[in-house]
Amino acid sequence: MTRLVLVALVFMDAAGLNAAELQTLDKSNYDLLVPDGKEVDAIHGDFVLQNDKIIAVIGAPGPERDANLTVHNVGGGVIDLTERDTQSDQLSCFYPGGGGFKFKKRIDWPAEWGKPADGAATIAFEGEATAKNQKGLVHRVGYELRDGETFVRVVSTLKNDGEESVKAPLRDGWRLDGEFKFGAIEGIDLVWGHDLFWRQAYGVQSEEGVTLRTLEMQEPRRPRQFEYGVAGRDESGTLAAGDSVTWRRCLIPAADSLAVQATAYAMRDEDLATGKLTVTDGVDPVANALVTVRQDNQVVGYLLTDAQGGAVSQAPAGEYAVTISAEGHGSMTHEGSLEANPDEIDAEWTVPLKRAGYAEATITDGAGRAIPVKVQFTGLDGAKSPDFGPESAERGVKNVQYTPDGRFRCKLAPGRYKWVASYGPEHDAAYGEITVEAGETATIAAKLPRTVDTTGWLSSELHSHSSPSGDNTASQAGRVLNLLDEHLEFCPCTEHQRIDVYDQHLAAFDAQHRMLTCPGMELTGQPLPLNHQNAFPLKHHVHEQDGGGPQTDPNPVTQIKRLAEWDDKSEKLVQSNHPNTAQMVGDRDLNGEPDEGFEAMFGYMDVQEIHPPELIFDPLGERGDPNSGVGNGGWDNRGNAIQNWLQLLNLGYRVTGVVNTDAHYNFHGSGWMRNWVRSSTDDPAEASVMELVHEFEHGHVVVSNGPFMSVTARSAAQDRRALPGDDLRTKDGKATLRIVVRCPNWMEINRVQLFINGRPDPEHNYTVRSHGDWFGRGTEVFDREIEVELEEDAHLVVACCGEGRSIGPMYGVPEGKTEWGRGMPVAVANPVFVDTNGDVDGDGVVFEPNGDDLGLPLPRLEGRRPSHGHDHPNHHHTH
Repeated sequence: MTRLVLVALVFMDAAGLNAAELQTLDKSNYDLLVPDGKEVDAIHGDFVLQNDKIIAVIGAPGPERDANLTVHNVGGGVIDLTERDTQSDQLSCFYPGGGGFKFKKRIDWPAEWGKPADGAATIAFEGEATAKNQKGLVHRVGYELRDGETFVRVVSTLKNDGEESVKAPLRDGWRLDGEFKFGAIEGIDLVWGHDLFWRQAYGVQSEEGVTLRTLEMQEPRRPRQFEYGVAGRDESGTLAAGDSVTWRRCLIPAADSLAVQATAYAMRDEDLATGKLTVTDGVDPVANALVTVRQDNQVVGYLLTDAQGGAVSQAPAGEYAVTISAEGHGSMTHEGSLEANPDEIDAEWTVPLKRAGYAEATITDGAGRAIPVKVQFTGLDGAKSPDFGPESAERGVKNVQYTPDGRFRCKLAPGRYKWVASYGPEHDAAYGEITVEAGETATIAAKLPRTVDTTGWLSSELHSHSSPSGDNTASQAGRVLNLLDEHLEFCPCTEHQRIDVYDQHLAAFDAQHRMLTCPGMELTGQPLPLNHQNAFPLKHHVHEQDGGGPQTDPNPVTQIKRLAEWDDKSEKLVQSNHPNTAQMVGDRDLNGEPDEGFEAMFGYMDVQEIHPPELIFDPLGERGDPNSGVGNGGWDNRGNAIQNWLQLLNLGYRVTGVVNTDAHYNFHGSGWMRNWVRSSTDDPAEASVMELVHEFEHGHVVVSNGPFMSVTARSAAQDRRALPGDDLRTKDGKATLRIVVRCPNWMEINRVQLFINGRPDPEHNYTVRSHGDWFGRGTEVFDREIEVELEEDAHLVVACCGEGRSIGPMYGVPEGKTEWGRGMPVAVANPVFVDTNGDVDGDGVVFEPNGDDLGLPLPRLEGRRPSHGHDHPNHHHTH
């Protein structure tokens, strides 16, 4: 019978570290002490416990010590943990007490815990229960790291300092978010979690005699809870006044779940067998093969092969079934047994998988220069589409290869595949098919010419996220690569609840010249979705709490004011994210009755998200219709954002409309919405953040999910042409608009529509069917001047779309992405404000909005005038 093979890491001692130590992080040692990993959240003032095997970061106690948006109250908790030689921190937080305590201060090691081992490093904290029904319950927690040990020893004492008995369950919790697999081994009181792709596992094991079980009350973005049982303790978990209880456990990091288990078995003095596995394709070793180990048809754990296709591990003697699988190689299952032999390897397997093939690509621009590119692979004739990695990954994400320079080599199972290479909507895409043979390399060579002329405009994304935001686990490097591969040229960093930067990733990709960026943030408060605002540029305070950003406030007006005035009222762009416009303008409680709303927010914002842009072609419905488009009626109970924006324009508000992806993961996360913003240079390396801030403030913006459109307006009364966002004077209400639409070869536009004061004008509805000779078939889709004659002041909004067409295939719709925002190609220009008669009523306001409610009014107090935008140099609001 073939014998079982399992995996383990061989560790090497860290040079120069002879004993465990405790250090406090500051500017002088941060880069030397903090481990690597996607989920690192350490800041100055936190504590590092380290020895020659592992590194642990413990949050400093404090009233506002949060790791990120959703991982709160981390003082006294372990926030980063990994092995020294395979650093890949994926721990958000280990919460002693399960997150129900606020640790307020560091304390001396209590005598009742006993003297720490010689050479050990220790730290201890004291905190109080946060629940009202646990008043007087005090939690002391200590961490001990001994020289040479691969785990942190944790000890806790709960004491009731109150005057009445309290329920005091013995609990811990952890935040292991994303693609973690979880398991438990009751016989050794172990719970574990394992992120396969990022090669990091964790375990918690209680001391012998203390039981450990996982609770079922798991909630998203809350600590996964587990509970301990101490012999002789009241089953109700009640702690009488003055009483206390102490328990101990170990927190174990390792590269895989079987290594965690091996450490836990060793702690129980269990005899273990050692197995060695080598996976090949008959010729070459197979790296990153997933090994799934089962016993009695239950998954025991997982591991991955190393670069040489090898894996070594330890496990108790017994019968096992092992399934080995690898992308492009298929899978194979073996059954075997292990017998304990502590002196040598008990079992050695060499397992041959099927040979994979390869795709090797070189993609350039039209002139043969290297460019960032994404390439999608779709299986044909029964071949499965590949799965290179999870949505949190960087270069291989689901069926897509992302590359900063147009070059990559990837494994594919033998078969036929369609491929699509793209670099955003200014470049044509390339298409092809390859046949992949086992052991052979299929080559892909293509040029993506820049066919769409966008001179004078840069494409921008103002709202993106990655793992530092705390509500997702996507690699931030992967987010930046997404942005680069979609040819986005201005992208401030806007993580939730912290000021952050993209600089280090652009440097790693050698792409500083391709994308302009700056520090920024999204201040993310309640109520949702209204109380979310972005701002940039901001001052980044490196490795400080929230990157030096402000705190939230439950009043959206207070919060946006705080953000707008941050950094000593420095000049910045303030963006209102995915707002419910009705709630903001005049329906605070969303009951349909007008009130003061949060209207004062308009006094601090410069731009407002209005996506998805295609809804400009969907008129508002009837009052009471669940999809009316106002208040709770409409997408995600937020109304129809772009129609509501048109209503605001009619009421006299002037706030620039923008669209953004709000991307949180890396599978086609970026690129499918963008803003074309006016720029004095077409080179991102030469562009100015503050110039672009001013252009956004002025409304020199066209929003789009792909098509490029430019709109200018002129009249006999004004020498200067007007751009979107500008005012245009006329003598007789006559204006001339020039509309230019350009598209790459993977997009089609067949309609251009003028909206006058928010309503589509039937006289200016141009389609391929009605005006076929006005539309081109190549890149130059539409280039016409149209005459407009107005009887009153009006804002003119031009939109174009591809009815019956979709951008979805370029953005993952067939592979699992939704159609939302990835359907009909569309672009919408910000309004040109046309004055027909000057300041006729002498109130100092030249442009007079007409007040049209578009058939379904926004709730609004009668007589309320729009709040004025906050002051900036170069602002030119006219009300």
